[in-house]
Amino acid sequence: MSPETNALREDISYMRRLAEQGRSGPILGGMFLAAAGLVFGATCFVDWAARSGWLPIFGWGFLYLWLGAFAVFGVIWFALYYRLRSFPGKAASPSNAAFGVAWSACAIGVMVAFASVEIIAAVIKSPIVLNAYIPTLFAFYGVAWFSSAAMARRPWMFAAAAGSFAFSLIMAVLAENKLQIAVMGVALLLLLTLPGLQLMKEEARR
Repeated sequence: MSPETNALREDISYMRRLAEQGRSGPILGGMFLAAAGLVFGATCFVDWAARSGWLPIFGWGFLYLWLGAFAVFGVIWFALYYRLRSFPGKAASPSNAAFGVAWSACAIGVMVAFASVEIIAAVIKSPIVLNAYIPTLFAFYGVAWFSSAAMARRPWMFAAAAGSFAFSLIMAVLAENKLQIAVMGVALLLLLTLPGLQLMKEEARR
């Protein structure tokens, strides 16, 4: 075999190793998911406690509660984003890019779904359709986890995807039940915070 052929094979093998390392590289988005699960999971528990009569929140207070949660998470998101920018090499890995695309698409889908059910409720003049939003939310989580697992080669993410799809059905069964918001809080911790912490552990080991 000629020296040129050997050199070409070595170059191809080297590029293949780089690609494999890139797909199994660190994923930095775990801190965003962990924070989201904590903030909105805690908000769910506060909401449920208030609806159960244990906390003095009434009427518009629930709207302010959730707006406050979004404001808190917004501040955390920007802080984490600027921290993420300090790791440009890791952030550019293929596995990290795949994860970012999957969850960015999920976020867009969640917002569009929310707008859609709001429009339908206004058109048919019935708020009952709003019950479809929470199950749809977890269905999007399932799609994001499934896509991330396939593209970033993280088999454990398939379990998060299965859990998300299962909770989508559970949320549908619990529609119009005040327990739904408490179960949603548990689901957010299980499907966002715990996987997010796992990703952070993987990042720390690399």
